[in-house]
Amino acid sequence: MQNENTSIEFTEKMTGSFIPHRFVLSPFSPLPRQDFIAAERREDRQNFEFILTICVPNLENYLIDPSTPSQVTGKMTDFRFAREVAVERGYFQLFTQPSASPDFDTAKEMHYTLFLTDQEGCKWTFFGFKELLKECPGNGWQQTTTLYYYIWEGHSTFENYGDKQVHAIGTLHIAFGDFLQQLRSFKTNAASFFEEKKAILRYFKSFAGNLWESYAPYIFTTTAARWNDHTYPLHTTQGVNAGEKTLHPLDTRDGLTISLQRFKVRESKNVVLLLHGLTTSTDMFIMPEHQNLVNHLHREGFTDVWSLDWRGSSRFAYNLTPHNHSVDDVAKYDIPSAVEFIRTSCGSDVKIHVIAHCVGALSLMASYAAGYISNLGSIIANSVSLTPKVRWQSFLKMMVGPEVLEHAFRYTYVTPKVGYLPGRAFGKWIYWMERSFRRECKEPACHVVSFMWGWGFPAAFKHRNIHPITHRRLMDLFGGTSFHYYRHIRKMLLAKASVSWSDTKPIHYLDEMKNRALPPTLLISGEENHIFPGSNLKTYQILKDTPQGANVFYQEFPQYGHQDIFMGQYCHQEVFPALTQFLQSHAANISLEQEEPLKLRIA
Repeated sequence: MQNENTSIEFTEKMTGSFIPHRFVLSPFSPLPRQDFIAAERREDRQNFEFILTICVPNLENYLIDPSTPSQVTGKMTDFRFAREVAVERGYFQLFTQPSASPDFDTAKEMHYTLFLTDQEGCKWTFFGFKELLKECPGNGWQQTTTLYYYIWEGHSTFENYGDKQVHAIGTLHIAFGDFLQQLRSFKTNAASFFEEKKAILRYFKSFAGNLWESYAPYIFTTTAARWNDHTYPLHTTQGVNAGEKTLHPLDTRDGLTISLQRFKVRESKNVVLLLHGLTTSTDMFIMPEHQNLVNHLHREGFTDVWSLDWRGSSRFAYNLTPHNHSVDDVAKYDIPSAVEFIRTSCGSDVKIHVIAHCVGALSLMASYAAGYISNLGSIIANSVSLTPKVRWQSFLKMMVGPEVLEHAFRYTYVTPKVGYLPGRAFGKWIYWMERSFRRECKEPACHVVSFMWGWGFPAAFKHRNIHPITHRRLMDLFGGTSFHYYRHIRKMLLAKASVSWSDTKPIHYLDEMKNRALPPTLLISGEENHIFPGSNLKTYQILKDTPQGANVFYQEFPQYGHQDIFMGQYCHQEVFPALTQFLQSHAANISLEQEEPLKLRIA
């Protein structure tokens, strides 16, 4: 009978080089592979090696979760004194979620975390990673035998968020002869020869299975293995650094439940209300993997931030059923309910500043134009507001897509998650179709988002702006929806303006807005917006010639698309300062931490 706590151990030798390289490593911006490759080619590189014994203490636990840490002992080169130094404590994770590699197409990583103390008593951490790239079996040997590593001050893991004071980086490789020695070094604590060979075979079978999940092409549907693979818990609020976080369900007058989430550091009479886009959620404003909008607003003096998950939020399962919800319903029921609740909670004299995105912005402007809400402090609307425009390829999809998918294929909704479903599951052909001509990345959700919302490679953002972890979380950050919203937007495209869906009491929202006193309004867009290109610029050009034109401004952000204006990893430097500058200029008694005001560049 096999030992319940069967252990396996083996010895691994890797050799290579390092270079002294002092810098601060941020967990938000790990070095790309090219930096390690360049360091390996430098003439001032120095020799480095380690010999480690890796012990899997419980084979059964490893087989359940291959990322379970194994124990490591051994020795390596002391990078300061060119002597050997023992590993005090070490951990090895054979297959774990990507975090150290900034490559979009990294499927799995192997992590080495080793704690050292040199002859002067200085503590160091050696952290190395191997990366397995999706559908790249031709480089399997190189990827599984190449280790990129950092050495930083103190004992801390890579996952222990905080800046690291790095002193050296380098690359190690397993030579073929050393690999053969490694294979011969495998042993277990099994009671018999047969059980030992069986345990080792099970270990290698699991190893091969993980390689298959990484390297098999998309047509073999191995992406289904990621269905429950979440880098962060769904709808986590851990990205918000400070303050009280509360959730407030709201019942709308037409029979739905929506919700407001509040992020309050302290009471304020200048409240910010955030509105997400269709099929996203509050999650897009509170992302943990980089600086997010809520944290930025808190730091800039806006200490009471609310985010509305309106009926188009990916958090609500009713979006995956047939419905007739339209922009009219969001404008008439959802947004007024949220504004009323905030004023009841914070006082009737509170000044509400709204930052809205995509269909959230389209709905906000419709709500204001129809008179459902009033007396806002200011408005920032991204991408689209009163004159929707799309690329001709998107227009063709919009003309026939809802009817084809709903009536011909009998789909009640479409979602970015279809690429991760097993076999020939619901909608899987959409991913196969998109992937057949998309080469910009290998992330299924990225392709299906492009199919759902626009035309581009990709459509919703520029890859340059998206953090690799965000790219891997797309299936969590975007959801599915039924097709009626598409039909309403199609009607607006044909009318070349924001109009109501209802023909019983038709409302031409653009015309209504021309006659309404607007609060200070900033219309923004990415310069490379492939979802609603030129939409907000057209709205600005129309509204600037109206009596309230002096209150309307427009700004484009170079190198930005549609979604990345709020979800990009550099937004806190390249986008958010302009937004908070605008808010501050129209907010009373804001206490600012910055010494000098930012200059808002208005196009």
